[in-house]
Amino acid sequence: MISNEERQKRMEEQIKKIYEKQKNGRIRMIRNVLLIYVALICIVSIFKGNPFPHQETVLFFNVKQSGWITTDSYHLWGCAVLDLIVVMLIEICNILREFSKIDRVLSQECDAEKYLEMLEGMIKYGKSLDYKGFQKNVVLMAQPKYIVALIANGELQKAEEYTKNEWKGKKEGRSWQQVVTNLELTKKYQEKDGAGYSDTLEKAGNVFQNNPLFMAKKFMLKEEDEAAIRLLEDDTEKLPYYEVTRRLLLGVCYYRVGKEQQGKECMEYVIAHGNTLDCKKEAKKYIGM
Repeated sequence: MISNEERQKRMEEQIKKIYEKQKNGRIRMIRNVLLIYVALICIVSIFKGNPFPHQETVLFFNVKQSGWITTDSYHLWGCAVLDLIVVMLIEICNILREFSKIDRVLSQECDAEKYLEMLEGMIKYGKSLDYKGFQKNVVLMAQPKYIVALIANGELQKAEEYTKNEWKGKKEGRSWQQVVTNLELTKKYQEKDGAGYSDTLEKAGNVFQNNPLFMAKKFMLKEEDEAAIRLLEDDTEKLPYYEVTRRLLLGVCYYRVGKEQQGKECMEYVIAHGNTLDCKKEAKKYIGM
């Protein structure tokens, strides 16, 4: 069994490794831009011929050819645009791949405490750096996940304080809006503010409105538990974190409509699979543990 000290050391090494990979991000990007641009020009040349001015022998005569770079220069611009898009996607995917490993701690293992510890460590380490390459992008991409981690641990006040006072980058755009909306919906649900929750959800957009969990909470706050049950029973999402949350809401609804045995089964599932999720405490209250 790994000691807490060893686990902490491994986590710090993992965080440092992610930042180190992005330290030379700009140099790596320039290299990839050049390599991919040359490759794209070669591909176009397979179909268009020699790209540079040259001479060709046609019927025993030397004929000067301009090359497609001169005659069809728009291909150069097309290659440049495609090149930049591909390289940017590669860089973004590299960072996302690192985060996907961390995200599995919450989505697959339901270990909210470890997830928060990792994201908190990532934010803290990022603040200590004099950013080089694409290191700042790591912080910017970690922030929304950090707020999710705080919400999953029930630390709403800390999440709100971070978004107001410590958020790096612009407070606008899709990512920022989703973070603020998620936090606001969670607060309204805990406060049992049905009108406020419905109003926030109505303005939230499809990302939230198409999520059965958020819609079920809306019905629950309006005491339309049967509607919430139908919605949750038809939901087929099976990620462990999502499933634990779904079972908790479903269990609450079952208890409220008098289906205590089904409610108990849902709560037992949450307790068995919830690991360190904050919702596990609520499930224990329902079955008297």
